[in-house]
Amino acid sequence: MTHDANVPGTSLPKFTVNPVPTDRITSEHLSVLLERYRRGEDEPLIFGDGSRPEAAVIPFEVFVRLKMYDHAVSVREREEDAFQAEISDRVRAAAAARASGEGSPNLTLDELAANLDEPAGSMLRKQLDDD
Repeated sequence: MTHDANVPGTSLPKFTVNPVPTDRITSEHLSVLLERYRRGEDEPLIFGDGSRPEAAVIPFEVFVRLKMYDHAVSVREREEDAFQAEISDRVRAAAAARASGEGSPNLTLDELAANLDEPAGSMLRKQLDDD
């Protein structure tokens, strides 16, 4: 998962981690952990060396949920990037048209309403009709 300190609501909650030293993990530990996961528990096994967390073992169900979340975030980011690129392209095209004398810098509200996608176009037309 991603974390962005500049975006509200994305900071991680405070929690303590006690990593198990890698050389102390046995097959017995993993068997017990697997049994806990089969019972529906989802507490991760966090391990690493030098008291530094380096990896975590989690139930596969949790892993899939995290992958789905990351994918959804990635899709939203790509959609936002595409939207911003489209806006930039339109602004550049309009500026180029005005610079070459093709475009009119003045657009009536009726012309604007005709060029807007829905629902913005119908909202503007309704406002114009009400006036």
